[in-house]
Amino acid sequence: MRPYERLPETVEYDGQVYHLDLSYAAFFAADGCLHDPCLTERLKLETALDILVTEPHPVEVGLLRAVIDLVREDRPKGTGPRTFDIEQDWPYVCAAFQQAYGIDLYADKDIHILRFLALLRGIPEDTKLAEIIRIRSTPIPAPTKHNQDRIAELTRLKAFYALRGSEESMQDGWAKLFGILQARMDQDG
Repeated sequence: MRPYERLPETVEYDGQVYHLDLSYAAFFAADGCLHDPCLTERLKLETALDILVTEPHPVEVGLLRAVIDLVREDRPKGTGPRTFDIEQDWPYVCAAFQQAYGIDLYADKDIHILRFLALLRGIPEDTKLAEIIRIRSTPIPAPTKHNQDRIAELTRLKAFYALRGSEESMQDGWAKLFGILQARMDQDG
């Protein structure tokens, strides 16, 4: 996104313009629906679109893809181990936003997802969230006779702050999900 551009509030799809709710709360709620194992693929798609698109709309994978493409990050993916999970780290994210920006994420759920992501990327090093990410990304050094205590402490902290779940990023998950949704929608006609 260019510095002079406004944050997107609409998407054009199949010749129609649709108004969107791109608040971080709506965006993460839609993502939650898309990854809910209790929902059918059709219901995942329908529910996610109902959350994100604020007016009558078709239930089509292409529309969801167009919405997601508005906020997709075109940054290179890291090759190392995963060091952050939005759900598991949510309390630390909230604390970091409050500490760094004076923003109460529990009270202000209308922050645009692109603004939210920009602020998240800029979280200062003196927050608990940055400390946890640093712990997760710090390699355990080779043992020497002088660093046994450091290795023990780092190992303890890594275990305490370890991430649960898959190693899949949100964007990787969307890519896989789009393929599944499209295949199922094609089968249903």
